[in-house]
Amino acid sequence: MKPKETPSLLVEVFWPPVAGQTSFQGKAVAVSSENKIGKFDILPEHTNFISLIFNKLTIDTLIGKKIDYAFKRGVLEVSENQVRVFLGI
Repeated sequence: MKPKETPSLLVEVFWPPVAGQTSFQGKAVAVSSENKIGKFDILPEHTNFISLIFNKLTIDTLIGKKIDYAFKRGVLEVSENQVRVFLGI
């Protein structure tokens, strides 16, 4: 019997080249941030979504590691189980 695969998102985080910050590309079980309405989470199979985001982004990876980014402003876009985040814009 084949082991059950953990549902996941493909996540890509981009910074402008001049920011000198580390980008990320990989699988995650959740992505959390905040917009003008408040804090929110993106989970696998999330509906299509786009938002300006502020202050903090947290990625919960498949291996249980949390990756945090601090920034002033960014854009988060979700479609087809992929999350693309553009920070520092």
